[in-house]
Amino acid sequence: MREDAERWNDRYAATQAVVARAPEVIERLPHLISLLPVEGRCLDVASGPGAVTLWLAERRLDVTALDASSVAVDLLDSAAAAAGLSTRIDARVVDLDDGLPEDLGDLDLVVCQRFRDTRLYGLIIERLRPGGLAIITVLSTVGTREPGPFHAPRGELREVFDSDPRCEIVYETECDGAAHLVARRL
Repeated sequence: MREDAERWNDRYAATQAVVARAPEVIERLPHLISLLPVEGRCLDVASGPGAVTLWLAERRLDVTALDASSVAVDLLDSAAAAAGLSTRIDARVVDLDDGLPEDLGDLDLVVCQRFRDTRLYGLIIERLRPGGLAIITVLSTVGTREPGPFHAPRGELREVFDSDPRCEIVYETECDGAAHLVARRL
């Protein structure tokens, strides 16, 4: 984790302001916003400085944000305080190589934007309460000329989530170097 944390700390060191932003698939297809819970507990996996976390907290959801970067978590804490959202946000420095923290379960929503670790897919489903949603976006080999080591092969999200009897896919697309998936826990 130390190497990842240092790389991301360096990247976020120049960040001055964090602006609330919807998950990518909601920005692309605003009608999907109606699927989101209006209250409850959420998890933002690999939150970075917390644009999505802030957006969810503004919607009156209680959000736990996880990231390896202490700089990102500090930025999120500052932005939450400035927006009056500190009571809704629990930001933590976490090594996601160790999985998800044990205390996080029975969640209404899990968001994971542009972080791919196939070992977390089953844990994301497991941590959702029945009816809870997962919103996942990862880099994809589909529609990119030079895929890197973090790009998912074609159909990875669909294959994993479609084969898990605990969930159903609500929406899925893969193009322009990204794969987006919304799944509901049964």
